[in-house]
Amino acid sequence: MLALEPGWLCQRVEDGAGAAEILGTASFDGLCVDGRVPDAASVLNKLESQVGRMVCMVRCDVLDRTTVAQWNRSGVIPISQDCDTSALAAGLKRSRRLREWMADPAIKKLLPLLRKLPTAPRLYEQITAQLQSPNASIQTVAVLISQDPVMSAKILQVVNSAFFGMTQEVTDTAEAVMVLGTERIRSLILLAGVFSQYAESKCPGFSPEPVWGHSVQVAILARAIAFAETKDAKIAETAFTAGLLHDIGKLVLAGNLPEMYDTVRRMQESKQTTQREAELVVLGTTHAALGACLLGTWGLPLPILEAIAWHHTPEQSAEKGFSLLAAVHVANAFAQEAGKGSSDSVRDGVNVEFLSRIGLGDCLVRWRESCGLTEKPEEQTAEERIRRRREVKEN
Repeated sequence: MLALEPGWLCQRVEDGAGAAEILGTASFDGLCVDGRVPDAASVLNKLESQVGRMVCMVRCDVLDRTTVAQWNRSGVIPISQDCDTSALAAGLKRSRRLREWMADPAIKKLLPLLRKLPTAPRLYEQITAQLQSPNASIQTVAVLISQDPVMSAKILQVVNSAFFGMTQEVTDTAEAVMVLGTERIRSLILLAGVFSQYAESKCPGFSPEPVWGHSVQVAILARAIAFAETKDAKIAETAFTAGLLHDIGKLVLAGNLPEMYDTVRRMQESKQTTQREAELVVLGTTHAALGACLLGTWGLPLPILEAIAWHHTPEQSAEKGFSLLAAVHVANAFAQEAGKGSSDSVRDGVNVEFLSRIGLGDCLVRWRESCGLTEKPEEQTAEERIRRRREVKEN
């Protein structure tokens, strides 16, 4: 991998044993004009002629749409200017995973058919920039949101929904930001912005609203599960984001390939099969895999992308312990059981074998309790049943 810094000092980085090692540097002069690249393709050609095939990342302003688009078109991965060596290593792992997913023949066949791809909303980028500022404040974030009446209405609708269980109605964006916190607000803006891009989908029998409701519910449940397991607020908020975005692929398919996606829906109903199984027959891939590939261009962390790609098939991962994937997979199954916002008649359950493999086979009762859901007696371990019988006798 080559990580290109401003001024074009190129560092060759190898990913190994969980760390990145700087092996050497090479300077490329005369390729930059006022800090910008006049011809990204020529830069890459020159680099590859000297070092061979590579994965290339460039440090740049990731909020500059023009710069990011320029590098994405050239196959270069834009990364933040202030990222450190560990971030480079993480970026390399992420790039490798995306290449694996993109190599799927079904994905390769579908991508040219997608004319309308999801883009990160401008308001999301503005709030991200504001939160990175040393003068960031909740009030400033609220002002930015209030300048977008449609987004303000959507945020207030969400915060006052039954999912969040507010005892009093929230009436302004500043209060909504206070209640939910900046990270959850930012994630909701990301989701709402993407949904607005596919609001007029012409796919027969498809409505974005049930997907929206299901996504919000999965996000809330994933956050509760992650916090119950880790007691780490940052991990919990990241799980919320992953839960919100896990079904983006459905919107993209319905918005771009309405006839094919309608075929998926009809097969699902007639064959009484899961949506994933119907998608594999009709499309050769799934909304989960496609969503992860497309969101990979946004620079989202690999754990979020893996949670999206494998939320129906967690056994595909090499995880050995709790992860965002486990949180989103279980949250999705819990939400489907509740049936709110999900149109699937045949639903995927929790992959108990996966949970046992990562040492969490006995966690479901505890996680249901954390989510405020009704327990299932069959999920109780022998130890749990003995403990509960003892409690009943004592009381």
